[in-house]
Amino acid sequence: MSFSQAPIYKHFGVDDGLPSSEVYDIYQDKEGYIWFATDKGLSRFNGYEFENFTTKDGLLDNTILDFYPQENGQVWAYGYHSQSLFYFDDVFDGFKTYEHNDILKQQLNPSTILKSIVVDEKQTLFIGGYGLCGLIEITKEGQLIRQYDLNLISDTPTGNKDVNLGIQTKNGVLFSICSDYKSTEDVLFINPEYIIDSRLELAILNDNESIFIDKELGVLSKNGETRYYNAHKSPVGIKRINDHLFFVGYYNNGAEIRDVSGEIIERFLPKKTVTNFLIDTEGSYWFSTLDDDVFYVKNPNLKVYTEQHVTSIVKNDNNVLYAGFYNGNIIRITQKRRDTLYKAQNTSHALVEFDNVHNVLYGYSEDKLMKFAKQKHTLYTYVRKFPEHIGKPLLRSITHGFSTIENDSITLFSLNQKVQDVCMYKNDVLIGTSSGLFIQKDSIIKPYQPVDILKSRIDDLDVNHNTNTVYIATQGSGVVVYGDSIYSINKEKGLTNDIVSEVHIENDSIVWACTNSGLNRIAFKTNNTYSITTITKADGLLSNDIDDVEIINDTVWVATKKGLCYFKKEVILEKEASKILSLTLKDVSVNNVFIDKDNIKLKYNQNNIDFTLQAISHKNTNNINYLYRLKEIDSHWTSTRNRKISFPSLSPGNYTFEAKASLIHSLSDNQINYNFKIRPPFWKSWWFYSLCTLLFAGLVYLFFKIRVLTYNKDIIRELIRLTIKRLKRKEQFYNFRSNGEDFKIPSHDILHIKSQGNYLDISTTKKTYTIRCKIGDFIATTPDALEYLRVHRSYIIRIDQVSSKGKNWVVINGEKIPVGETYLSQLEKIQF
Repeated sequence: MSFSQAPIYKHFGVDDGLPSSEVYDIYQDKEGYIWFATDKGLSRFNGYEFENFTTKDGLLDNTILDFYPQENGQVWAYGYHSQSLFYFDDVFDGFKTYEHNDILKQQLNPSTILKSIVVDEKQTLFIGGYGLCGLIEITKEGQLIRQYDLNLISDTPTGNKDVNLGIQTKNGVLFSICSDYKSTEDVLFINPEYIIDSRLELAILNDNESIFIDKELGVLSKNGETRYYNAHKSPVGIKRINDHLFFVGYYNNGAEIRDVSGEIIERFLPKKTVTNFLIDTEGSYWFSTLDDDVFYVKNPNLKVYTEQHVTSIVKNDNNVLYAGFYNGNIIRITQKRRDTLYKAQNTSHALVEFDNVHNVLYGYSEDKLMKFAKQKHTLYTYVRKFPEHIGKPLLRSITHGFSTIENDSITLFSLNQKVQDVCMYKNDVLIGTSSGLFIQKDSIIKPYQPVDILKSRIDDLDVNHNTNTVYIATQGSGVVVYGDSIYSINKEKGLTNDIVSEVHIENDSIVWACTNSGLNRIAFKTNNTYSITTITKADGLLSNDIDDVEIINDTVWVATKKGLCYFKKEVILEKEASKILSLTLKDVSVNNVFIDKDNIKLKYNQNNIDFTLQAISHKNTNNINYLYRLKEIDSHWTSTRNRKISFPSLSPGNYTFEAKASLIHSLSDNQINYNFKIRPPFWKSWWFYSLCTLLFAGLVYLFFKIRVLTYNKDIIRELIRLTIKRLKRKEQFYNFRSNGEDFKIPSHDILHIKSQGNYLDISTTKKTYTIRCKIGDFIATTPDALEYLRVHRSYIIRIDQVSSKGKNWVVINGEKIPVGETYLSQLEKIQF
């Protein structure tokens, strides 16, 4: 059987957006981006996608070997082919070229590879490396100072045994020298045992010890003594983890975490060339490789034991784990070894359960019920499922019933239902079936479904005898808690799924629920309150399809369809403490065109606005919620998992877009605020209204002046109406609510309005709407009141819809509408 105890890796390659499979170094900046140095440029990863940079984006060279972070927040890098330095800030705002590259280049030869770059508080640059004898200093003003460069070898120290190493103790600069020097307080000189090559590297662990690579892996003490680890694996990269631990990567031999004594703590990626390593701010591991891209371990505490399908797991009183496999095998797992208790012929899956009362393991495989005590005892009988707490007599569920087994004597109880699980509860037998809960009481079996949630299919029943509580795994109602009260814990309340296949009682306050959407830890408090923490594939599990779970001390074992994995409980605490590393507004687009300014002023038809947000939490990329609103029109925040927030067809006005990000237990301290303005069209602007007002006033004055319409106020009213109608065209809308829906219809489509008590029937060219409104209040609610006349206590008509009129009636759209006696004078206002 193939098994291991390895981390669960996620692979990122060229197909995912990485620019090259040849990756040399990794770095995480202040905002949480992960940067990669490759032979085809730099790349940074935000948890969603890779953003790549080449010479077109300001790099001096596309082959970048290492990052050199500085205390001032700058990150320096060296272009291998251009032999030039550049840097960028920890909060990235572009690449900057080192202003004294011309001075630096004069000191280098074609084989030089820089290994140490330090910028001090005076902006003096210190440089050391392979193929470069001595220590180089370049001041901020460009003054060159060379130290320890006597007896220089013409080109490169490669192959020359007389090359020694120097370490500047103040800032840790490593440099090669071609002559003997005595150590001082400022510089420590060592004579390596091996001929150094381009893998030359140093990492300071603590005040007394440093690790280095000349050609092999060694440790250097403060007094200059060296000793080598017996690795002989061709180390290619090292990095400090803490005062006592370090990472080392090898050519074609994977990577290791070692302590300073040389003990190997953990191994990674066998047979791959691992160039560098990073523990990010969330505690996850990143590995760069030559030719194999990048590997990510989300939860280093979560490991794989086997990738074979495990269907059932259980522990005994001594915390020994037993596992039943889908192929029928049953094994015992201890800290140092595993033993096969039953080897199957791959014909059926295996079940295991432990009887704590009698200290006996039960196993089922290939139609055999096996009792593993001092000697294995086999009984040929079918078992669908064991109850989790096996007692006496032994219960087992079968397809259409259950049985008790006592002294090898079997008693069968049949049901006209498909039985999933059984358990003892207060001297009765609870039976979980495909049709809900049944009970055997006084030898009578009957449905026991006092609430509807117990009518769902039941796959598992577990009893906490300390609290007299039954936890029930259902298909559709989540976890049903049955005790002093009956209630369900479902997806709406935080479970990953309402379909639960297995529950496991850890103690009186912790219950685990297995679903095909992940693992759920339910922590009960008081008064039926609880909190739920979910662990899924997104958190590092092999699969979301969980068959079983078992807890041994501080370790959680999880049986999935894709194998058996385990993790320390601290993974749960880490998840609950997860935070958003940074929140930024990645881009803004207007009518699908990107813009890069704040406080923008847009035209009335530039009103389709898209905002793309970016919150970084590499462990929780798929669990980030974005909260947003437009401050001026939304009092409540809207939540979404989508990074792109769209606002189509915004009306003219001033707006402030506000956004935040959150995880399950954490809200980001950062908030995005983006101001913009959409200007109205010119015919809705103040100056246009002013112009229209002046024009209208001039016309009125002119008409009165020439006294053309002095004696006919109705004609004047009609002229005013037509003038305003001409100016406003057909852009007036009537907004109302009818039958629980909001409508906006063009005002010119309205024919007439009929009163029905406190309701109005609005007849349009297309349909009739009913709204709650008094007829006397209607005209005041319209945007073009001059277009309407009240001609009856029950009717209001739209003037421009009248096709004919008589002595006491008008016709609109073929309908004859009466005119009341008190409203006959209104007919004079209708002009054709």
